[in-house]
Amino acid sequence: MPTKLPSPDFTAILPAVGPPSAWIRFRPMAIAFSDQWARAWGAALNQSQTYREAAATWEGSIAVVATDGSAAPPGAAVFLDVWHGQCRGAREATGADIEGADFVLEASPAAWKQVLASQMSPVMALLTGQVTLARGELTRLLPYAAAAKELVSLAGTIDTQFPPSW
Repeated sequence: MPTKLPSPDFTAILPAVGPPSAWIRFRPMAIAFSDQWARAWGAALNQSQTYREAAATWEGSIAVVATDGSAAPPGAAVFLDVWHGQCRGAREATGADIEGADFVLEASPAAWKQVLASQMSPVMALLTGQVTLARGELTRLLPYAAAAKELVSLAGTIDTQFPPSW
């Protein structure tokens, strides 16, 4: 009978007999914009040398919000605290997080799904209005375009399950 070994990043299933090389490992899919998904995003940011270099002087907080009436589940928002190439905090956003964020990016769930699947670039999504900068100045964000691109790109690497309504 397999024994399940808990781990924050993956679940390992150990067969009754056999060496560790015979273990089966998998990462459970996180629901988009959930706390588990946000923490995975923060971990991906902290593991990326490319992000660290591109965001070396970026300071602030970002709220990423899915807004589309009934299609967006309650709490469909993520808060990231980024500081000099590190993500100091990543979580499902509260109302206070969104109110206090330096930058708030909003889009419909369908637009976020396209951006996260790399079917639409975040810059193009901003320019076409599919993603809006609801708070923050674009002029403060532009010097960090490479960091923002990597930030979104890393979100797309997370094993993600989208709610059926997305």
